[in-house]
Amino acid sequence: MKRILSFAFSFLSLSVLGQTNISPGTMKLIQDAIHKDYELANSQLEINKTDQDIKKAHETYVPKVNATAAYAYLDNKLTIDLPAIQIPGLNLPLPQGDQTFHNTSNLGLAALNTQMVLFSGMQVTYGSKALNEKKKAQQHLSDAKRLDIAEDVINTIDQIALLQQSKVLLDESRVRLDKEVLRVNRAIENGLATPYERKKIEVALNQLASRQEEYEGKKALLYSKLEMLTAHPMSELEQLVVSLKPWLLNAAAEEDIKPRSEILALEAGEHAADYQIKMQKAKVLPQVVGMASFGYVNLFNNTIRTPFANPLNGQDIAIKSDNLKLYPNWIAGIGLKWDIFSGFSRTRELNKLYMDKTIAENRRKDISEKLDLLREKSRTEYRTAIKQMSLKSAEKVLAESTLDLAVKSYQQGLLPVSERLAAETGMQQAQLEYLQSIYNQRKAAIQYLKASGNFSLQQNSNNSDENERY
Repeated sequence: MKRILSFAFSFLSLSVLGQTNISPGTMKLIQDAIHKDYELANSQLEINKTDQDIKKAHETYVPKVNATAAYAYLDNKLTIDLPAIQIPGLNLPLPQGDQTFHNTSNLGLAALNTQMVLFSGMQVTYGSKALNEKKKAQQHLSDAKRLDIAEDVINTIDQIALLQQSKVLLDESRVRLDKEVLRVNRAIENGLATPYERKKIEVALNQLASRQEEYEGKKALLYSKLEMLTAHPMSELEQLVVSLKPWLLNAAAEEDIKPRSEILALEAGEHAADYQIKMQKAKVLPQVVGMASFGYVNLFNNTIRTPFANPLNGQDIAIKSDNLKLYPNWIAGIGLKWDIFSGFSRTRELNKLYMDKTIAENRRKDISEKLDLLREKSRTEYRTAIKQMSLKSAEKVLAESTLDLAVKSYQQGLLPVSERLAAETGMQQAQLEYLQSIYNQRKAAIQYLKASGNFSLQQNSNNSDENERY
């Protein structure tokens, strides 16, 4: 059995804090649209990437452990300039001058090494703080994107409500004109009216049908858009029943001003620039690293061929050993790296960072001024929309009474059919313009709430509609 969405889509007066009383059903569509939005999903992935960078920065102090093993064959020659030396006791001189020793050996080694940063020169501290500010900026921008999605969903549903209620008005107008056709047909049969009057009414009916078809096409397009935004099937959304009511702000909510997410994001960007500057300045500090190693070294099958000959048999003297072991081989110590002078690269980078900070400040000031202007513009448009809605309401009441009078006068033969149809058209136009003024007022209210930083996705559970069901 199909799920039926029945939303009493009314947004009541806002609380002092500017919370919007969004119905649970509408909130569900907004949440689904937020969940589906690919751009927002990518923004969240960027935040997750920044989280990984923060963790990576903190893990700088985690010891790094590695194991090494190697085998090598050594073959080298060592040349030494020897002075004249005689072997004691034998009174035999050794050759003097450059003497070459030919060495061959096999080397095997293994080691377990660990290294740990003890002091990063404040790089980790300032770097992680800069990344945290970057994350805040990304989160604020994501919040702004969520509000844009919510506004888009609400405006789309409002347009559907506008078309649904417009259809009701046009259907009522068709019922009245159909009755006039029946009345004219009877009058023609009795010789009290002419076919011309019937033709005029039929033309009005055709125009009405054309307008209804136009509205149906617009409504189908809006359902397609809502399906794209929320991933709800078209068959479910087509059963959406909504009503269009004014979105009124109380005086406190109208005057309450909060910082917008865009400004908060830019401020976080400035703070990140501050930490980057501190990070660059701190590069004058040394970095301290602790290290330790436990290893095994073995030189085996070693041969050292000397340039000397045995005086007894004339053979070359060679020294051989099976192995030369160094085990256990413990090493522990502290290393320090201090860039005392690195040219002028540090100064150049620092100057660039100061410029980046100034750029960020200028961007924040520029956008802040434009948003202040937008807030005043939105406030004016909201108040104008309230007045327009009141005027259109009065016009609607006047058009309805005019139509009622025209119908009675026409039935009494005091008014031609053209004026009767003109009154019908005028009433249609007045009713549709009144509905349009409500839509415009709601849209202006949302835009003003956004401009003043009071548009929120928080919902008041006490104001949910009892008739809303799935």
